[in-house]
Amino acid sequence: MLFSSLFAAALFASASVASPVVAPQELIVFNPPITSPKASVAWPKGSEQVIRWDTTGIPSSRTSTTGVALLGHMKNGSENLDIDHPLAVGFPLHAGSVKVITPNVTTRNDYFVVLFGDSGNKSPKFKIH
Repeated sequence: MLFSSLFAAALFASASVASPVVAPQELIVFNPPITSPKASVAWPKGSEQVIRWDTTGIPSSRTSTTGVALLGHMKNGSENLDIDHPLAVGFPLHAGSVKVITPNVTTRNDYFVVLFGDSGNKSPKFKIH
């Protein structure tokens, strides 16, 4: 009986402790259009390339946001992103471009680049050979 009384008192005490109210963070979406690579361009494997995006309209609160660039391709109607081997990581989104080395991947003509930072978007399809 003593144990159940102590347990009930502890349960009541823990339930009455107020937890802090956290205000939701403001969601700011910056979805810059990728301007390079362009549709139907071909990147040779092992070559240095530049991914470019339009920084017009970047919110001032996001000027220090860093990005991640991933390579993707289509497979059975689905987008497949190579999250294990990013093309670039930690670059400033406000820079508008990042240099990458084209990976040694299977030749195909449905690759695309996805840019993640505050939001994500993808380039037109292009070829890696």
